[in-house]
Amino acid sequence: MRRIKRSFSRSSGGLLGSLFVILSSNAAIAILTLGTFALTSQALSPAGLGLLVLIEAYGRMFDQVLRLEPSQALIRMGMPHRDRAHELSFRRLVKFGFLLDAGGSVLAAAAALACLPLLSGWFGFDAEVQPLVVLYCLTFVLPAPMTVTALFRLFGRFGLYARVTVLASVFRLVMTGVLFVAGGDLTAFVLLLCAVSCIERLLPVFYCWPLLRQRVGSGLLGTPLTGVTQEGGGLWQFIMASNLNVLARNSTRQFDIAALGGFVSPAELSFYVLAKRFAMLVIRLGSPVQLVLYPRMCELMARHDLGHLLRFVFASVAMLLGLGLCGVGLVALVGQPLVAFAFGPEYVAALPNILVQLAGACLFLIGKIFGSALQTVGRVGQLTAVSIITAAVFFIPIPLVVPHYGVIAASCLGLLSGFAFLGICALVFARAVIALRGGAAGTGRAVEPRLGEGEAFVEKQFS
Repeated sequence: MRRIKRSFSRSSGGLLGSLFVILSSNAAIAILTLGTFALTSQALSPAGLGLLVLIEAYGRMFDQVLRLEPSQALIRMGMPHRDRAHELSFRRLVKFGFLLDAGGSVLAAAAALACLPLLSGWFGFDAEVQPLVVLYCLTFVLPAPMTVTALFRLFGRFGLYARVTVLASVFRLVMTGVLFVAGGDLTAFVLLLCAVSCIERLLPVFYCWPLLRQRVGSGLLGTPLTGVTQEGGGLWQFIMASNLNVLARNSTRQFDIAALGGFVSPAELSFYVLAKRFAMLVIRLGSPVQLVLYPRMCELMARHDLGHLLRFVFASVAMLLGLGLCGVGLVALVGQPLVAFAFGPEYVAALPNILVQLAGACLFLIGKIFGSALQTVGRVGQLTAVSIITAAVFFIPIPLVVPHYGVIAASCLGLLSGFAFLGICALVFARAVIALRGGAAGTGRAVEPRLGEGEAFVEKQFS
């Protein structure tokens, strides 16, 4: 154990400063989001909060599935032209991204509106709620800021990007406080949801436009698109592959509300969502750790030091496991008075869901350590397969257990999927290391890692 500790200390040199910078912005957004949810839960009844969550989940479901995200492709294919942003090859990539954002957003909004009569029964939208759903879905006509986000990251303006996201979170918290004091009802909170959706789509463009004009120049809309889809060996293929990977990896967090809507009441769903907010707080605070640990894993792999890499991975896992056990234990001790004070006495019943989902979130974060290690040793395709299996573990049993046991069953399925993600990633990583050691011993040469795929992984975590 002492050897592992020394190994981690040597390997983490210089990482703590980077970790603090990344965590600070994520912590601010996570705390602001939880504060917003606390005020909303006290302003609305559990049934009203559940309906608000279902309205948001309905619109975002279509937005996530039908709107193709070009940011990953723009970063990868635009990086060689970053210092020559005024040239045709880069300008047409940017224009293509803006058009894809606009077209995908309109398609998502149109599909959401067209399917509303068919899905209203599943989500529990009665005649009074449906106009509010329509109003929220109309905000998705505004182009999604995916290309703008890619430009922030491509030009290294992470501080500006963080400012935009924090400002949107501050606006939502402040306006939620105003509605809380004024005694706003469900309609008022849906109107605020629409305003936040518009701000999240327009504010990044407002901040990015001067940067875009400075680096790219004017007349962007007149740039011809001829040959853009052949950029980097096939732009469409890269976009489709990256979006499929993201959907598989995040499906249990993006589509769980929509899947549960037809099996539980809005009031019961609000308990699940409260627990999910705690779990997402942990994931949001813990996910940046991957950004700090992954480059060091790549460095160790580049030196072909598998022994040191293994010790570093297991030391990182032990650190997160210890923090997770302490966190879940602390919530178990103070959770009841904390939930009653922050969210209202009627939400104390959500405490079992909170504890189960917190444990699942900790397992997911530990699994991501092994996921980063899989990226390091070039097992990207297997990581995508693991994400698909994990999603199946969560979604397939829902119709069988949730109608009988309620949302606590869904929280337990999340815990089970966390176990599955962690266990399969660890198993695949162990087999990959054995194969690498066998290949190096058989050929007498060190095995070269495929680090290019890992760079894509690091960029994806910023999205």
